[in-house]
Amino acid sequence: MKMTLDLLPTIAQDILSKVHNLNTNKAVVITLEGDLGAGKTTLTQELSKQLGVKENLISPTFVIMKRYEVKDEKFNNLVHIDAYRLTESAQLMKLGFQELLDDKTNLIIVEWPENVPDCIPESAISIKLSHIDDATRTIEF
Repeated sequence: MKMTLDLLPTIAQDILSKVHNLNTNKAVVITLEGDLGAGKTTLTQELSKQLGVKENLISPTFVIMKRYEVKDEKFNNLVHIDAYRLTESAQLMKLGFQELLDDKTNLIIVEWPENVPDCIPESAISIKLSHIDDATRTIEF
């Protein structure tokens, strides 16, 4: 499917609808794969906006992980992880990732999941983004 900025709210609604329909006793994990500039953080910003996050969400490249309170019937927290600088799953585990997974009120978004493959549960919703041109991306989920 093609993704442009004007379609972003609708795409985010579709993703959140899928997420809300999952029945799990663990956190829900969304993985975002794509080259630099493919729109991973832009999509996360729209998801956070729809979840009621008031803070300005930026990619946590240097801090690795950032937690936001959300206004949602299923989730209390949005945890945004940028694994770009990580080289192995153990690094994310040392940051308390297992505890985040064990809390079903967390929605966890992981950018660059290929850098921490052992951390990603099989139940994760995988989203792939790629460039078409400056204003358009493809999105698969």
